[in-house]
Amino acid sequence: MRDETQKKVLVIDDERDLCELIKRVLTRENYSVDCATSLAEAGRKLEEHPAIILLDNNLPDGMGLEYLQMHPMEFKDSLVIVITSDVSPVIEKDARSGAAVLFLQKPFSIKMMKEMIKTAA
Repeated sequence: MRDETQKKVLVIDDERDLCELIKRVLTRENYSVDCATSLAEAGRKLEEHPAIILLDNNLPDGMGLEYLQMHPMEFKDSLVIVITSDVSPVIEKDARSGAAVLFLQKPFSIKMMKEMIKTAA
């Protein structure tokens, strides 16, 4: 049974092992975590209005930032943390024109991810 005080986190990343690792770590930190490995799967799970979204930019069925910009209402109540290996000024500008406010550059440490989420939450 889910604790109603838990913040919902949605991890959108096609690396299943990374999703499971993040889920295990954040569940221990008292978050309710769900994973999606594609934008199509994420679209259905975004209806649950997660408080925090970890969004990979490079997914098998599209770019996370493009999806964010094309569907801003799906992200309107969420803090979006973009996971990307490319944090160029162009990528950052594109993300900030949507709902994203933070970036987590790959490769990242679990400690860094937890600190970013705690600060943002």
